[in-house]
Amino acid sequence: VDRSPSVIIAPATFTTFFQNVDDYSTRWLIASFIRLLRFAAFLIALFLPAIYIALISFNYEVIPLELFLSIAESRERVPFPPLVEAFMMEITLEMMREAGIRLPAPIGQTIGIVGGIVIGQAAVQAGIVSNIMVIVVATTAIASFILPSYDMGTAVRLLRFPMMLMASLFGIIGIMISSIVLAIHVISMQSLGT
Repeated sequence: VDRSPSVIIAPATFTTFFQNVDDYSTRWLIASFIRLLRFAAFLIALFLPAIYIALISFNYEVIPLELFLSIAESRERVPFPPLVEAFMMEITLEMMREAGIRLPAPIGQTIGIVGGIVIGQAAVQAGIVSNIMVIVVATTAIASFILPSYDMGTAVRLLRFPMMLMASLFGIIGIMISSIVLAIHVISMQSLGT
């Protein structure tokens, strides 16, 4: 941490990555609600694109009929399978996020918002992605911004891609297998003996 504005606090547990300094200066009820919201955002950011791919590719019978017809109508012009559509949108989102970080603060925020709206609208009008995919990616992006820990956010951003791949290969079962493997890995980790 030499010359770094950060400090290392150890040992770190899984719930540590959902806590923020501001939580300790607010009432316990509000802080608890916000921590639960962060945990829900973690699950949404990790699983939402994979669940979309699994439901569209394999398990479409669990989608209500009205919603399924709306999704089918939205996807009728899209030439790509859901996995390719999701990968294109997620990679575009990651590029815009990194571009926004590298630019000066006022310009970076503007480019991120305007770029996301313009690219999303242009991709839908060109028939490259569906409206539903833009909603899924936008919801995933918002959920990933809620996570207070940069390390946890980066891990979720990287783990999202194998989850999507497993969902496209095996559907909901692929998501469950990936979740079990991830849970086993997280449970077996130690932080200074804890």
